Amino acid sequence: MTNASLTFSRDTTAAAPPLAAWLLGALFLGVIAVLSLPAARADSAVLGWMPLWLLGMPLASLAALAVSRSSLRLPRRRMPDSSPAMRRRRPGTVQARRRAAPMRTRLPRAA
Repeated sequence: MTNASLTFSRDTTAAAPPLAAWLLGALFLGVIAVLSLPAARADSAVLGWMPLWLLGMPLASLAALAVSRSSLRLPRRRMPDSSPAMRRRRPGTVQARRRAAPMRTRLPRAA
């Protein structure tokens, strides 16, 4: 490892390593609970399907953390100038207004 790679990994985010360690610990405990407790494989009326909360959510959080920490940043896509959305926006136009409805003649009521 070079010295530059060590400084880059240290300067990325300060909260990411403790959060990743906490999420890995939660995932480990979730795996142990699902494998050893039959109630952890069922669903609850209050919480729903327990493996989702014990395994799925820590895994999703770890994946989101890994994506946010990755050095791969995708460029933002720009809308081409000839797109339909650009053609719809015409600067300087006034918003359309309703026409006044013509007055209707009242018919006499039968009593």
